[in-house]
Amino acid sequence: MTDVTVPLQTAGSVEIQTLALISSSGQFINLTDYMAEINFFEDMFSPFMGGTITIVDSRNLLKELPIVGDEYIVAKIKTPSTNSFISKMFRVFSVTDREIVRDLNTQTYNLHFISKEAVLDSLKPLYKSFSGKISDVAQKIFDDYLSNFRTVTAIKDSLEINSEKSKLVVFPETQNDVKFVSPGWTPFKCINWLASKAIPKEGKACNYLFFESNKNFYFLNVEKIFDVNYKTNALNLGTYYYKVNSVKENQDINEKMFIAEDFQVIRTTDHLTNYSNGYLANRLITLDVINKKYEFHDYDHVTKFKEYAHSQGESSIPIFASDTLRNPVTKIRFYPIHPGLHTIPNNINEKMPTIFGNRMSNLQELSNLKITINVPGRTDAEVGAMLYFSFPDVSPKSEQDVSKTNEDKYYSGFYIVTAVRHKINNFKHTMTLELVKDALSNK
Repeated sequence: MTDVTVPLQTAGSVEIQTLALISSSGQFINLTDYMAEINFFEDMFSPFMGGTITIVDSRNLLKELPIVGDEYIVAKIKTPSTNSFISKMFRVFSVTDREIVRDLNTQTYNLHFISKEAVLDSLKPLYKSFSGKISDVAQKIFDDYLSNFRTVTAIKDSLEINSEKSKLVVFPETQNDVKFVSPGWTPFKCINWLASKAIPKEGKACNYLFFESNKNFYFLNVEKIFDVNYKTNALNLGTYYYKVNSVKENQDINEKMFIAEDFQVIRTTDHLTNYSNGYLANRLITLDVINKKYEFHDYDHVTKFKEYAHSQGESSIPIFASDTLRNPVTKIRFYPIHPGLHTIPNNINEKMPTIFGNRMSNLQELSNLKITINVPGRTDAEVGAMLYFSFPDVSPKSEQDVSKTNEDKYYSGFYIVTAVRHKINNFKHTMTLELVKDALSNK
């Protein structure tokens, strides 16, 4: 189908250009007539995408093709008025919840699918050595063992493999080096391990994550997202509003796209937990196995907070008090080091005192304030993006300020999108966004 930009008719309208199943025998089936609903799941803390598709089947495709849980699903979906697609190929791995819904000719069932790269990953344990800059090693492992053709195009009754391959976006590059031997780890596990040892070339927070969105795979530093969004606004999806009973029939479609239909608080700061989980303070004990010496490395996030970029930009203030209780001995880890064992500079083995406490606190900070909102879907949204959420101030208002539109100071602000559920049928696309912010604003 030719990509033509058409106007947006309703908030959450969707254009399904391709939704097809390729059977293990090579047969091609258009699923748009069989689909009741398809869900795509993406998460910053998961290395791959997955989903489910609910099929209403009156042809008994399970038997005819057959569908055995070893098929491919090809999807190309867009939001009208945009040129941004969810365009990927997935591997079916399971068929569940089969039911007869009426007479004996119609049944429903769920096909569970996952990214092709996840299947490749499970089949490629690595037994080899790697060395070099961490970001370069992560890129090489992905390119050599995981990168694969992203999708196919249906041409009449045949399929044509597209030249575009899945790619890893590194953002930003790292400054430290690594030399290690993979003991049978899969490529995903190797890259995740590299993320846990990475120090950014730009910035200070060691909070790299490796994950897949509906656009690309990413090896990125969360602090860098905050910094770029504050300085350029380039990663901002826009401002979303929560207004009870605010959607009107004659309201502008673009305005409706940014109205949160539902709002739920998933987690707020649990200070009792933070006193003991290493977020506020922690200790690393390193043992020099060559010289038989050990050292204590205490990390205090309360005093280090302002050294990092945060979600609210320069106005960021911590959710904890400046004199909050903390004790580094509540969270202790041990790590052996081997000075001089590796000849490469900036080797991670000797950088762990810089990485450990820094990474633990900055990642745990991403769970202090978490909410979800349901909004009209858009195919240009992905995990790792930012948005501003405006939640109304529900405190009593005097007659003098009744006309003001005040915001709640705690729940309003910039958030990073850490997870997305895309829920799509033939007529509508909705998203459930999991949002996190690591700081409040002094404004």
